[in-house]
Amino acid sequence: MVHVFVPYKVKSASVEKVKVIVAKFISEIEKNEPGTLLYKSFQQTDKPTHFTHIMSFVDSEAEMLHKKSAYCREFTDVLYPVCEIMPKPVAQNEIN
Repeated sequence: MVHVFVPYKVKSASVEKVKVIVAKFISEIEKNEPGTLLYKSFQQTDKPTHFTHIMSFVDSEAEMLHKKSAYCREFTDVLYPVCEIMPKPVAQNEIN
């Protein structure tokens, strides 16, 4: 399994816009990616411009399908210009 955390920070004027595009993005993932076992987005309570996405894929192939999807590109095309701190994926190992 592949687990990834992706923190980023957006401009304060773009928070609501980001929440809308994140919801649309997650909807597309749920419809199109059976190999994505988990995809959640979190907004930091004390710093509402800070977000973290947490995802788990069944394998690296499922992760690649996600990364190469048209809706992923559409999401990043809108997200990146409003970021103050760019998303930086961090691979994680689960401890059992």
